Amino acid sequence: METAFGKAAEGSGEGGSIPLVAALQQVAPHAQVILMGAKDPAALIHAPNESVDLGEVQRMVLAEALFMARLGGGV
Repeated sequence: METAFGKAAEGSGEGGSIPLVAALQQVAPHAQVILMGAKDPAALIHAPNESVDLGEVQRMVLAEALFMARLGGGV
């Protein structure tokens, strides 16, 4: 996250449910699930006028690709 966004990641706990996570836990109950996402304050998540900044999406794709590469020992 730091490489892609230029600053250290922050942890945050949030409520809610994501059906995909529940489905993954049913088929792989011992798997650990990590959800990563950028939280752009201007996005107004779940509001009627929700939006997505293309630059934010591009940085998130880079962050996830770097995470997967480093997890696999490639970078």
